[in-house]
Formats: sequence, C-alpha cells, structure tokens
Amino acid sequence: MNADAAVFSFPVLLVGGLIAASAVTYLLRGWERTTALLGAAYAAGWALWLWRTDFESPVRGLVPGLAAVDMTASFERIGFTLRLESGALPILTVSFLLAAATFVLAASVSQGRSFVPFMFALLAGYAVVALLTIGPLAPPLIVPMLLAGLSVAGAFILQAGRAANPAGPLRSFIPPLLAFPLFLVASWYIEQIPLNPQDVSPAFAAAQLMALGLIVMLAPVPLHGAQPAAAQTAPPIVAVTLNLLYQLAVLHLLFRTVTAFEFTTQLAPLGVWLTWAGLITAVWGGFAAAGTNHAGRLLGYTSLHDWGLIVLVLAVPGTRSWPLVLFLFGLRGVSLLTAAVGMSVLEDRVGGLHMDRLQGAGSRMPWNSAAFLLGGLGLAGFPLSAGFTGHWAALQIVAETDWRPAAVVLLASGGAILGFVRLARVLYGPLLDRTMLREHAVNVALALVVLLLSASLAIAPQILDGPLSQALLAFSS
Repeated sequence: MNADAAVFSFPVLLVGGLIAASAVTYLLRGWERTTALLGAAYAAGWALWLWRTDFESPVRGLVPGLAAVDMTASFERIGFTLRLESGALPILTVSFLLAAATFVLAASVSQGRSFVPFMFALLAGYAVVALLTIGPLAPPLIVPMLLAGLSVAGAFILQAGRAANPAGPLRSFIPPLLAFPLFLVASWYIEQIPLNPQDVSPAFAAAQLMALGLIVMLAPVPLHGAQPAAAQTAPPIVAVTLNLLYQLAVLHLLFRTVTAFEFTTQLAPLGVWLTWAGLITAVWGGFAAAGTNHAGRLLGYTSLHDWGLIVLVLAVPGTRSWPLVLFLFGLRGVSLLTAAVGMSVLEDRVGGLHMDRLQGAGSRMPWNSAAFLLGGLGLAGFPLSAGFTGHWAALQIVAETDWRPAAVVLLASGGAILGFVRLARVLYGPLLDRTMLREHAVNVALALVVLLLSASLAIAPQILDGPLSQALLAFSS
C-alpha cells in the first residue's frame, strides 16, 4: 500500500456514507424504483464488506494507491467514541442484509417515496448505536436514549405520507422514552458503588432499575401497542423492517448490559421478570390474533406472539438461551419478510387489508396469498413453516424448567394459527369483486423467492448454523 494513501476510520466511512446515501436518494426520490434498487445494491455491498472483515488485517484498500480504511480505528467527538468491535459485526451485517432485502421489495411495491432516504438515515443512527464504545455514560446506559431518538424518527417513516391514524407510529417510541430515565438513575447508583464497596444497596438499586429498564425496552404487554397498530396502518414492508431493526438493537443492548454489569442478573430477578413478560406477551398475541378481522393486525399480533416466545427463552438460565434466541430471531426475520411480501401486494391490489375486502383474493393472487399465509404461520410455529423448528426447540427448552408455560404458549400458538385459518378461508373463498387486479410477474417472482427460502428453512434449518456460529463467536469475543 502507498505510504501516502489516505487512511479513513471505519466509523467515519460507514456513518458518513449512509448520511450521504440518504441525501442523494432524497434528491432522487422521484425515481422510486431506481432509487430502491440502487439502495439495495449499496446496502448489500456493505453487508458483504462487513461479512469479510478480518480483525487480524484491519487495514483494507478502498481506492488502490489513494485511500484505505482502518476497520479498527476509532472516531472521537464530544465525549463519544465509535469503534468497530467484534460484537457489533453481526448486528451491522444483519441490519444491512435486512435493508437490502426490503429495498428490493420496495422496488416492486411502493412503500412511500421517502422510505429509501429515511431508511438510510435510520441505518446511520443504528450504526452509531452498534459502534458506540465510550460515552458520557457507559454505552449500555446511554443507548436507550439513542434508541428513543431513533424511534421518534422511525414514527415519521411509519407514516409514509399516509393520512392514517398515527397511534401506531406514536406508540413505537413510548418504551425507550420510559426506559431511559431508569437507566439514567441507575448510572447515578453505579457511580456510588466505588465510594463504599461494603454497601451493596447502590448495586442492588442499580440492578433493579436496569432490569426494569430492559423489560420496558423489550415492549411486552401492555407496552405492545405499536406492533399491531403499525401493522394495520403502515406500509407492510416498512412496519416489518423498523420492528426488526429496533428489536435487534434491544437484544444487543440486553447482551451488552448483562455482560458489562453482571450484578444485574445477580441482584435483580431479571429472569423471573423476563419469564412473566414473555409468557404474557406470547399468550396475549396468540389469542388476540384469533379474534381480529384485519389482516395487518393479524400479522402484528402473531408477530407479538413470536416475540413473546423469544423473551421467554431469554429467561432460560445457562449458555443455551442466546444461540436459540439468535436462531429464533433469524427465523422471525424470514417469516416476517415472507408475510410482508404477500401482504404488500394484497394491500396494493385490493386497496385495504380488512378481511371483508380480501374475499376471494387468493384466486387472483395465489402466490402472494400463499406467501402471506406461510410467513404468518411461521411466526406461530406451524409445521412445515420456517418457524416450526425454532418454536419446537424453544418450547422444549422452556418445558425442561416448567412444562406449564410451554403448554400455555402452545395453546396461544393455536390461537394464532386459527386466525390464519380464518384468513385462508376468506382468501380462497368465492370471489365477489370481479374487477380485482391480478399479481404482476415481478410480484410472483419475489413471492416464489421468499416461499422457497421459507420452505428451505423449514426442511433444512441447519442452513443457519454457519452464520449463527459466527455471530455467537463475535458476541463472546
């Protein structure tokens, strides 16, 4: 490498590049499909770059002979330090893969002209959260404030220019706004611990506050309102993407908190709180899905049921919980994107997602109807769906401690499955509206791709073994 070549720090290149991409795509937002495809290529390029990162050779060429990037260099401003660490690699890689997939889907069914530029701005914010290593407070204590700000920004993206009820988008930033004061007060107690090491009361108070803050950040019932409400009013792909990005960041926050402050699990009943929060969320999501008459809310409640199961697994003691949590989250992402593909086309062609309007839509849009049903059933752990293996493993590991929560969750899964059985009867019933539009060839192709992916994971879930193993190694290092 040329000794005179400019060397950039990775945080500057990443965050600066995302902000620049946001500005450029905003100027070009009139060409919505082209912008979405270019954004997909850019996000996929970043995902590939991160996947091939080797910390033993941190300096990588950017422009031959002229510029290079130091993957381990830090960026410091106003008391904040951003640096790429191994634990952030899987978070960033998955975020960019998710963005690339959703941009491709947005190129086929419009998600709003502002989706791509605002999505790049949001990715820049989530990149800052993942790269934050030093701040005025310890990173786990300040991340809730950053996530609150990102949730406020995400509320505008969820609106997507629609004159719809803003209740869903507005509810999305309630959990981080409620949680941040708890972490802020906990930081004061943490500062008191070295002043009197014999006094355990500050550590006890800090542990209680942080544990409660983590529960609030997970948005269980009754703080769950954003998921079904946003699924009803927001463009499907937008709602799914923002939901996954936020929950991925919260899982990373939980891991960083219990790793940096081990007394959180020792002095606070975090496991008990996670058990009850996950159980109530899974049960409410499953049974609420059985009674809704709106396809969007059906997906939102079933997604809530799946999220409750993930929270319940987080409470499992020992080293088995995190591999299963990451496995469940990977299957969750595939199922949600599969459902969102079909749901977007149905909404676009029918003009709404109330079940009365979807009567007979399966005869005009069979492939996208199948994608919606298979993706939703994957969130309920239905056999031969992508989520079945993960749900079955989760119920087994929960039942080892106590069979009763596993049995209740299984019954709730039946409620969610019943909701999709009702939807299937509507979709494949007699067609009442003969003017209903058919699905385009591009929509059929995307539906086939996601159906093939879901079916592959249902038949051979070990496909995820390699990526999950690398993610676990990155987290543990």
